[in-house]
Order: sequence, then C-alpha cells, then structure tokens
Amino acid sequence: MTFENFLNWTVSIDCGSSIGNYQGEIKSIDGINQTLTLKNAFLNGILLDQELIIIKSKDILDLNLLSQPGSSFQIPKPIPKKSNQDLSQQQSKPAPIANNNGNKSNRNSSLKSWSDEDINEEMKNRLIIESSTKTSQLSDKYRCDQMILEHNNGPIDYEQIQLPVPTTKKYLTDEGLIIPAINTELRDKLFNAGEYYGYSKERRIESMGRCTSDMCLHLLGGTQRLLVKNRHQHPTIIVLACLTEIQGAYAISAGRILASRNIRVYLYLQPNTNLIRNNLVENELQLFQTTQGILTTNVSDLPHSPVDLILNGLDSANNSDSVLFAKPWYREIVQYCSRLQASVIGVDPPLDGGAIECKYSLVPLLPLVAMSSKNVGRLYLCDLSFGQKVFQHLHIRYASPFGAKSFVALHENSN
Repeated sequence: MTFENFLNWTVSIDCGSSIGNYQGEIKSIDGINQTLTLKNAFLNGILLDQELIIIKSKDILDLNLLSQPGSSFQIPKPIPKKSNQDLSQQQSKPAPIANNNGNKSNRNSSLKSWSDEDINEEMKNRLIIESSTKTSQLSDKYRCDQMILEHNNGPIDYEQIQLPVPTTKKYLTDEGLIIPAINTELRDKLFNAGEYYGYSKERRIESMGRCTSDMCLHLLGGTQRLLVKNRHQHPTIIVLACLTEIQGAYAISAGRILASRNIRVYLYLQPNTNLIRNNLVENELQLFQTTQGILTTNVSDLPHSPVDLILNGLDSANNSDSVLFAKPWYREIVQYCSRLQASVIGVDPPLDGGAIECKYSLVPLLPLVAMSSKNVGRLYLCDLSFGQKVFQHLHIRYASPFGAKSFVALHENSN
C-alpha cells in the first residue's frame, strides 16, 4: 500500500496533552516536509473553523485509522461552541473521538483480512519509507553544503587560538579566524612537546608532505589534471631538497606522494657526497626511490619546459644565502628556477625566503613573527594534527582553523 491508499481515510491522531487529539479525513501526506493534512477536522471533539489542518509528523504520538472511504462510519457531530470557561474545561478533558462499537462489524467486513493493528502499522511503515525516499531524493538534488543551517547561537569566536603572551603580529584566514604568529623559540618548544606526546619527527614529516602535496594538487587545478583522459598532459613538478635539514625531508615526502599519483616528479639533490646526511632525509629518499620519480644531481637533467610547480626544500634557516651562493651548483639551480618562471612553493622556508623567489610558502603549526609575505610570497599554514594537549602543555588555547582542508591561506592583519 502507498500513501494514496490512505487518502480520505478517517483517522484519529494523538498529539499529546499540549496540542490535543485530532480527528478528520486525510486530505494529503507530504513526505518531503513530513506533514499530514486533515479536512473536516476536529480538535478534542470540537469542529474547527479552518478548512484544512496541517500536522507535523514530529508532533504525532499515535495515529489510528477509524474507517476507509465509503464505509458507514461517521465523523462525530460538531459540538456547539461554548464560553471560554466551558471551552477550557472541555479541552482539559478531551471528548471521545467516536463510539466504534456499533460499527465494528462493518469495519471488519470492509477491511477483510486487515486488522486495526495491521493497518495502523502499515501506514506508519509507509510514512517512514516515503519519508526516507523523499529525503534520498533531496540528498540527490542538493549538496551537503546547500543544506547547512546558519549559526544563530550568539557571536562567533574568531580568536580561537590564544598565546600565553600577546603577540606582535597576527594573520587572518579566509573565514576571518585570527591566527597569532609565534617566535622560533616557541615553535621549537611546540615541536618538543609534540615529541613528548608521541608526535615523532617521522609523523611530522609525513603530515607536512601530505599537506604540501594537497596544496600542489589544489594549485594544479584539483582532480581535472589527473583524470585518465588527461593523462597525456599530466603535470610536472620539480622538487629541490637539502640533504642535511628536515626541510629536505618535507619536500622529498611531498614528492613521493605526488609521484605515487602518476605525476612526473624530478627530485634534485645537491651534488656533494661528502655531506653528513640527515637520517630522516635518507629514510625519505629510500621511500621516494620506490616510485617512478626521477632522481638527479645535475641541473642539465631537469626539464626546461613545461614545468607546473617547483617545491623548494633546499633553502632552510640553517643554510645562509652567502654560504650557498659560494657554491657553483647553487648558483646554477637559482638561475635555472629564474629562467623557468614556474611557481615556486617554499616548504618551511627561511625567514628571508631564500635566494629562490617563492610565490607561495607553507609553514607548520603557526606562522613566525619575523616572516613577511614580501620575502616568502603568499603564506599558507599546514596542519600537523597535533592534539590539544600539546598546546595546553605550553598554556596555549587552541582550536583547529583548518576545517575540511589540511592547509589554510593566511593574510596579514593590518589592524
């Protein structure tokens, strides 16, 4: 049976003591809005003036079918309207819906094998099924972000991250959240607190690599560039990595993740085998070599065009420009990036941005006070997914500003 089978049936609906008991004929049932419309309606035995009464499903405590269309069952006669005092007394003691004893044989005869319990249960089930169907249709028609209720629980707290000592510099996200900048000393303390709670450097490298690769995919145009039908024009990314600093491990991790997505990745390493390599960088190199990415120490092996992005994990706070510029291979790679004119993403760059000019820069945890967009380009913040206890350990009030993404864009606050 469908909803149409119950149209024009006479029903009794219990909506609780605060609303009352309705009786009447079913005019229509709206599965989308989950409402039921009665005509010739009575409330607590009193005929209502309204032609139609709409009842919400959430208000219905119980529903009973009294008779089907064409049966001999009659809706009770209207009760004359009384004074307010009599009416309140009448409503406080609901009148009986109808006396069904005399019509029980007729009802049983007309309903044949269906008992009252069967019909009532069947209609309830149909209401649930129809409602689910309509909800499914709504879900197909509207996206999740089109069915979100607006915030109405008071003012929004935009300063969800607060430091124990006020900062001299703050940033804003696209949503308007306030992100305070910290100094390098506090950032090192956060890293140490993270390791104390189990967030190892390996976890940090993986999170930073994942976030950097997400940002690259975003800048490349999302999933369209990686569709099978577009495989002939898959993007090309160059990764520059330092062998002695953790920034090199960040960049190599991101390159490995991108190479696993069938993106052409060239990894450039500084051509000096006498360096004492960082063990974390060595581990990431081993993982990178499980992909189809190309590893080289020669600038001439790098593509000349087209190149979509350059990840710069070569410059770091511990590598000064003056020292690096004294090395021919560094000057050569700087000239190569300058000629290429591809967008450069600095992966946790030094405060001055380094010699390779960055269009974007990605930093972990919180931005640094001394960092300026003039040197590092547009700044993005990376989510390392540290738990709140890490921040509480240093008396920092923290709520994640990232929402559904692993990175957020930051804008310098002029106030």
